[in-house]
Amino acid sequence: MPDEFVKEVSERYIELYEKITGKFFDRVDTRDILNRIENNIQQELKPLLSGI
Repeated sequence: MPDEFVKEVSERYIELYEKITGKFFDRVDTRDILNRIENNIQQELKPLLSGI
């Protein structure tokens, strides 16, 4: 899919999300997404692993 199409569909999705839910769609920086995922997983695992 062309980048412009993906951008347009994404913007429309965000617009609809905000209208339907009444909530602001918090856009996050995705440049370092793998590091963000790894950090989030580690944070969630800490409580689970602390009892071991």
